[in-house]
Amino acid sequence: MIKISRLRVRSSATRPMTARIGAATLALATATTLAACGGNGGSGGGGGGAGSASAEGTLTFAYDADAAPTGYDPLLYSQGQFTFFSALYDALFVTTADGTIEPSLVTEFSNNAENTQTTLTLREGVTFADGSSLDAELVKANLDRRGDEGLEAYGAVAPGGASEITDVQAPDPRTVVITWAQPQAQPENNLVDTAGVIVGPDGVADPSSLETAPDGSGAYTLNTGETTRASTYTLDKNAEAWNADEWAYDTIVFDVITDSQALANAVVSGQADVATVLDPTTIDLVEQRQSTVSVGGTIVGFPIIDKTGANNPAFASEQVRLAMIHATDRETLVNDLHDGSRPTSQLFPESAPGFDPAIDEEFAYDPDRARELLAEAGFPDGIDVDYTVLGQPEEDAVAIQGQWAEVGIRLNFVTATSTDQVFAAVRTDPVIFGGFAVGAQPAGFIAGVLYGGFMNMQGAAEPEIEGSLGAALGATGDAQEQALTDLNRAITANGWFVPVYEDFTYAGYNAESVAEPSFAGANNYLVLSEIQPAS
Repeated sequence: MIKISRLRVRSSATRPMTARIGAATLALATATTLAACGGNGGSGGGGGGAGSASAEGTLTFAYDADAAPTGYDPLLYSQGQFTFFSALYDALFVTTADGTIEPSLVTEFSNNAENTQTTLTLREGVTFADGSSLDAELVKANLDRRGDEGLEAYGAVAPGGASEITDVQAPDPRTVVITWAQPQAQPENNLVDTAGVIVGPDGVADPSSLETAPDGSGAYTLNTGETTRASTYTLDKNAEAWNADEWAYDTIVFDVITDSQALANAVVSGQADVATVLDPTTIDLVEQRQSTVSVGGTIVGFPIIDKTGANNPAFASEQVRLAMIHATDRETLVNDLHDGSRPTSQLFPESAPGFDPAIDEEFAYDPDRARELLAEAGFPDGIDVDYTVLGQPEEDAVAIQGQWAEVGIRLNFVTATSTDQVFAAVRTDPVIFGGFAVGAQPAGFIAGVLYGGFMNMQGAAEPEIEGSLGAALGATGDAQEQALTDLNRAITANGWFVPVYEDFTYAGYNAESVAEPSFAGANNYLVLSEIQPAS
C-alpha cells in the first residue's frame, strides 16, 4: 500500500468538501458524491469501540453517501464508486493496494508495434447472474456503449476522448481486439476498475433493468430482501463465482450514513467495521477510540471552464488565468483552514509520476506578478468572476475571494435558485471549485476529465497540453516520466487549473474486527476485496 506519512496538526475549522458544480463533477470530486438521500440514522453514540457488532462472517461498511443513487449500472459512476461495485461486478483490470494495475477478467494482453491496437485474452469460467458466460462479444457490447454521454466511466475512451477507442472486434470467443485513436502504451490504464467493468448481457441489452437490479459476475449478489435503497445494501457471497475464494466475508453490508458525526460514531462504537469517507473534523474522535488510514491524491482547486472567453472574455487570456494562480495564497489558506494538507500549484499529486517541485516554486503566490499579468492582458483595473453557489459559499472560496480582491480579481458569488442552475454552472461560469480525485494516474484524469471531459465542454485546444498528453499515453519508462512532467507543467503554465492544496482521504476502521484496509494505491477508494478479519 502507498501511504502518506506526515505530522497532522488539525484545525478546528470545518471544511465543506462538496463541489457545487453538478452531478458529474461531484462524482469525480469524491466518493461522497451523488448522495441525495438521508442515511439510516445509525450512530454509536461515541462509545468505547469494544469490538464490532457485526455477526461472524459479515463485514459492515459505512458509506458517507448512497452507494447506488441512480441504480446498479456501474458505468454511470466514477472510479470512486468502485469500492461498492467491485463486489457485484468484475473489471478487465483492477488496481491493487500497492497501486499497480493487474489483469482480472483478462489473462493476457499485448500491443502492436505502434501501440494503436491492443489484444486481450479473456478469462474462462466467468458467469453472470443469468447463467451466461463471459465472452468476447459481451466485452465488445460493453465497450460499444462508450458513445453514451450519460456513462461517467467512459470519459477518456469515448468518441473525442484523449484515449478514444475507435473500434472493437471479437475474432473469437476469448479474444478482443481494441483499436485506439492514438497510441496507448499502457492500455490497462484506460480499462481499470469502473472504466473496465463488464456488465452482463441482460444489462447491456436493457440498461434500464440495471436501475433496480445489478447484472454482474462479481463474487457477491444483491440481497434484495435485506436492501433498502439509500439506506442499507446487503450483498451475499456467490460461492460459485470464479473468484469467490479471494473474498473473506460471507456477507457485506453497506450502511449509508450521510451525517459526518454519525458516520464517525458508527466506527467508534463498533456498529461499522470500516467507515469512509471521514470528515476532517471527526478524525481526532475516531483516532481516540479506533484507527484510521489515509491517502493523498485529491487536488482542491478551480478548474478554468471558460478557456475560450465565451462567457467571460477575460478568460481567453492566458495572462488572466495565470494571474489567478499567482494571486492565490495557498500557504496561508492551508495554515488557517487545513493544517495537514499540502499547498500546491500543480494538478499532479505528490506521489504521482510527473510531480515536479519546481512548479510549486515557479507558480507560487506572487500578488505583484498577478497585477502585472492582469495589466499585460489589458485589465489594469481587474476583472469580475462569477461563481455559482447553492446556499452559502465554501469556506475556502470565501478566503480566496479576499486574496484575489487584493490584486483586482473580484470573485462574485451568485446564489442559485435551483439545483438545475448549479448543475448548469459547469457551462455558464468561468470557473468551478472543488476537490478532484486525480489519483495515481493523472494522465487518465486529464484525458477523461480536464481535456476530454466536462472541464472542457467548449473544446478548447492547447497544443502543449495535447502533445504532452499524447506522449504520456503513448510511451513507457523514462520517456513517459518526462512526458508526464511536461504535461503537469503545461496545465499550470497555460492556466487550465488553479490548484490550491492536496487533500487526504481518511477511512476509519475497528482494528479489533478487521485488519488495516488499503486504498487503491494513490486513489481515494478502498480495495474492498483485500479487507480481511483481524488476526
